[in-house]
Amino acid sequence: MKNSDNKKDINGSNTVATIFPYDDIILKEIESWKEYAQCLRKNDRELFYQMISDCFKHSKAIRVKGKEHSTVAVLMSITLEIYKKIETIKDVEDSN
Repeated sequence: MKNSDNKKDINGSNTVATIFPYDDIILKEIESWKEYAQCLRKNDRELFYQMISDCFKHSKAIRVKGKEHSTVAVLMSITLEIYKKIETIKDVEDSN
């Protein structure tokens, strides 16, 4: 059995995933929110995991803040991704 056979994604599914050096803080943060996610309705839970997965785009910046401020850094990353989506929607509307 390969090492990658035992890896799970953030939803707990068996998938092959590569964990980069900066991802450990995000994975620990996701784990700390697991009980919260489990209490959400299925659709909300799926959106929650999708939303928090966007944080991997900012893993280096989150790591710079350190584990003492990981929740704030994750929330800032989520906010940044939401802001980027809003700006994209505004650009599409402006072009119409």
